[in-house]
Amino acid sequence: MKDALRVGISGIKCDTPTCDFIDMDVKVEEYPQWLNKPCPKCGANLLTQEDYNTVTVMMDMMEMMNSIFPQVEDSSQDVRMTVTMNGTGNVDFSEISFPTDKKTNG
Repeated sequence: MKDALRVGISGIKCDTPTCDFIDMDVKVEEYPQWLNKPCPKCGANLLTQEDYNTVTVMMDMMEMMNSIFPQVEDSSQDVRMTVTMNGTGNVDFSEISFPTDKKTNG
């Protein structure tokens, strides 16, 4: 059995349109270390307080919802989506997929 809703948040990228800095190895637990820190390539703020607050709310909501929803079978279909932010606290949900390879589920 697994939680009905799971979130896997990782990575950090520069929101400056002309900058291509991205580090997908950064884990959500490390985000406080990146809060209001300059991009190593262009100096822009890598993680704004607004985006950090939104991530925290999303994680808290998942935890609350999982305390209400029953767990689901391990074999149940996963749905994945890419979530991007731009420094304003607004979220863009895109690239919805239904992975079938069990190695990528969960």
